[in-house]
Amino acid sequence: MLSLLLIFLIVFILWPLIRIGWQIWSNMRQWKRFMADPEAEMRRRAAKSRTGYNPFGAFYGNREEKPARRGKKISRDVGEYVAFTEVELTETEKSERDKTATTDFKKEEQITDVKWVDL
Repeated sequence: MLSLLLIFLIVFILWPLIRIGWQIWSNMRQWKRFMADPEAEMRRRAAKSRTGYNPFGAFYGNREEKPARRGKKISRDVGEYVAFTEVELTETEKSERDKTATTDFKKEEQITDVKWVDL
């Protein structure tokens, strides 16, 4: 019975406490290293992320692999090509265009819902 109690104590109480302590110690060590030399620490983290390193133990392979190229969603035979040429307007044509263009602008009254009171 005592051995069962000891196993229960180790598995359910001591092991989680040890894991939490290890994580706190690891985070504090990373923080100290970062505060000592931020640029070097960022370069180190970038190098680890390029190699697919995961601090929790999993390895995801090379992350620089390009995803498989997909084909076009709309084929080239859909639609039509429209050829166009750009036309430059002379000064007289621009002024005539501006004279004939009418702009319908109607100023609206400002609507206010709240009256502001300074305190």
